[in-house]
Amino acid sequence: MPAQERAAGWGTVAALILACLVFSVLHPALLIAVPLALLLLALPRGRPLIVVVGALLLGVSLLGGSDPLANVERGWSLSVGAWFLVAVIMLPRVQFLGRGLVAVSAALGTAGAILALRSGTMGALDERIAGRLREAASVAASSFRGAPWLEGSVTLEDALRRVADVQSLLAPALLALGSLAGLAVAWWMYNRLTVQDPAPLRPLREFRFPDALAWVLVLALLLLLLPWGEPQRVGTNLLAFMGALYALRGAAVLLVLSGAPGPFSLLLMGIVTVLLLPLVMSATALVGLTDTWLDLRTRHNASPDANG
Repeated sequence: MPAQERAAGWGTVAALILACLVFSVLHPALLIAVPLALLLLALPRGRPLIVVVGALLLGVSLLGGSDPLANVERGWSLSVGAWFLVAVIMLPRVQFLGRGLVAVSAALGTAGAILALRSGTMGALDERIAGRLREAASVAASSFRGAPWLEGSVTLEDALRRVADVQSLLAPALLALGSLAGLAVAWWMYNRLTVQDPAPLRPLREFRFPDALAWVLVLALLLLLLPWGEPQRVGTNLLAFMGALYALRGAAVLLVLSGAPGPFSLLLMGIVTVLLLPLVMSATALVGLTDTWLDLRTRHNASPDANG
């Protein structure tokens, strides 16, 4: 099967949907449906049926409860979707990742400006998101109660609560990562529905981003050194976001250096990643950061062994 067809496979989309579900602290379905609806509404020309589908999808997506957090979810998905649409129109020669990063950054800037103008809103939003995460952790813990292998132990419940606390601290970074994954799924679906592009997304082995983003990592480390709480949280979230991007870049490098893994190797890597997630993330992020200066994939492809 050609590389382009493999790049457009459902496995890639399934992984991106899973990332959107795992990372996002807001409703993940909206992060896919609303940007897709905006793309279907604004970009097709002479395709009235596609426009109707986009209008229906947007209408259905924006239905729901009127509680403050639901309004935030709809507002965020509209903002990141609209900024992505602007990026697609204004940056026609840029690949998806560049457009996605622009859209997420602009949406975060817009949200930050709105929250800064409304005193106390940020704290209330933080509390609502933390409450939802703690509730989800309690529900997950209660589903395991009564299991014989956990009888007399509260380790799992405590661990889930700690995970919820970490998610609350890293909510902006997780939302940015989930939104980026959601935009990727929306972009893939839009291209398959409209222009039938067989490879709207590049394969994982080609994943990279501008090396200048290393300065964002430097900024994050500098913010962590400041004595005030809020800049430290900003630095922590920047570090988490960039760490995830560098870990993905490192995984792409390792995929090129080691070759495509078989089913058993994928299963083994999945188990190791789940059991040793912090160690695996740190190691792959270090490989990705090294690739910024050494361009390991180009060196490997240029080596005599790689060429034959």
